[in-house]
Amino acid sequence: MNWIAFVNLALGLLSCGNPAAASPLQARSTQLTHRPETTTVDATGGTYEDFQPGYLAGTWEVFKRGEYVTLKGTGYIRVRWEVEYWQGVGPIYEPSFDGISGTFLFVAGGGGYQMTDTPQGYPQGTGYQNFTSANEFRYSYFPDGYNPWHNMYYYLDGEVTITNHEAGGLYNVGVQAYSYDNIMSDINTAPASSGNLIKYGYSYDPAEGSCPCSA
Repeated sequence: MNWIAFVNLALGLLSCGNPAAASPLQARSTQLTHRPETTTVDATGGTYEDFQPGYLAGTWEVFKRGEYVTLKGTGYIRVRWEVEYWQGVGPIYEPSFDGISGTFLFVAGGGGYQMTDTPQGYPQGTGYQNFTSANEFRYSYFPDGYNPWHNMYYYLDGEVTITNHEAGGLYNVGVQAYSYDNIMSDINTAPASSGNLIKYGYSYDPAEGSCPCSA
């Protein structure tokens, strides 16, 4: 690039305005569709465990292989992930969503991180590279490349059954009904230098896009 071209390029960049407008910390045009929340989402059956103090956050705890919860209603659901690598490592076979009647959509991811992110704080062990492993325990992995968020958000207008299929790589999922407003608060929470708020969430409804998000 010759000198004149370089100067022209620099002037062109300056004319675009403040470069902070493109920063990940600035609000974007990404939206999250607000779908109807007309009937409380509740469990109609299952072999789940009820929440107890010290458990992963959730109303219906689907902790072991074969445990499941069947939900019915019209509203949002949070499925919170915890890979329990200190109890058992190996391939992670994620939960299934079966018996779907009506509408069931994955709409957003939040909680500050995905499982392949590098932790800023960790529940068990040292020498970790992501949220599925530590040196003392080795590592678990998703053989199909799945990479869930700490909080996975879904929209239900009908019925669905969520079943745990762990084998080798152990994990827990805590399931609960959630509101659109609370989802927006989560996925718009800014990253922090401590704890595990590593990044903003993502919206997947109506299209994939990074947050901050608007209604």
